[in-house]
Amino acid sequence: MSSNSEDREDFLAKWLAGELTPEEKAEFESTDQGQDMLNILNSADKLAFPIYDVEAELLKLKQTQSRQETKVRSITPIWRMAVAAVLVVGVSLVYFLTKPNYEVYETPFGETQAITLPDNSVVTLNVSSALKFNPKTFTENRKLILEGEAFFEVTKGVNFEVNTEEGKVVVMGTSFNVKQRQKNLEVQVHTGIVKVTEGDIDIVLNKGDGVRIENGRLDRTWAKAVDEKPLWITENIVELSDVPFSEALESLRNSFGISIQSDISLTSERFTGSYPGDNVEVAIQIVLSTEKLEYTYDPDSKQLSITGVAEN
Repeated sequence: MSSNSEDREDFLAKWLAGELTPEEKAEFESTDQGQDMLNILNSADKLAFPIYDVEAELLKLKQTQSRQETKVRSITPIWRMAVAAVLVVGVSLVYFLTKPNYEVYETPFGETQAITLPDNSVVTLNVSSALKFNPKTFTENRKLILEGEAFFEVTKGVNFEVNTEEGKVVVMGTSFNVKQRQKNLEVQVHTGIVKVTEGDIDIVLNKGDGVRIENGRLDRTWAKAVDEKPLWITENIVELSDVPFSEALESLRNSFGISIQSDISLTSERFTGSYPGDNVEVAIQIVLSTEKLEYTYDPDSKQLSITGVAEN
């Protein structure tokens, strides 16, 4: 092969295009440079799939390229730079063509937000929650991603799908509440019919029906009379029914933005009750009194310290 850089680049272009003779191809791919470029191209194939992880793969490619350029610059920079440039351009193109243009809504501690979707459905996002969807495709593909809790009032149309880490809820036109906290999912239907799926769980719920899934397993279902909207929207009251005590403490944290420190283990206890979402000291008293816990609360630092269990 010629030592001239232009000849090398022309040879590389022919190799990439598959225009070398079988003998030339075999000879080149047996060299160190040929092996290097085969490894890089194999990495590119892996980076192109799966598409959903392209952001992470692009970052890894850029980091790999940076290390490779530093390592071989004194040996064969043209070969490395040419191949790396092709790969970065190609993967970058895949990234920008496939990256969803998500619209993201997030609520901080103690705040809720009402969101009108492109199909005129309305989502009320509870405290410390996040909602994500693609507005460009939403009318034809009504899929959302939820972290936290939200109440949905869905207009009629194609299937409306709410995805959480702990399960999926699919509806046509209805209103329902979805809460995903820790490893638990809770769904309450207010009007219409919804379907909840998670692993082997596949449940259809009607008005008044509810379901709770804990750690991927069906915990319980129920049927009860329901108002038009949940109490956390209409009266700023937080309701919790037979939840792990850690979830009740997390609910306090989300409602008021407080820090919680505990000197005792509360992993086996559970909580049922409700508290006002606008009075932190009353809320703390209600939740902690069920287990007769001793505590101190500093309103200036918003620090709650659980120190022990009260003696009878």
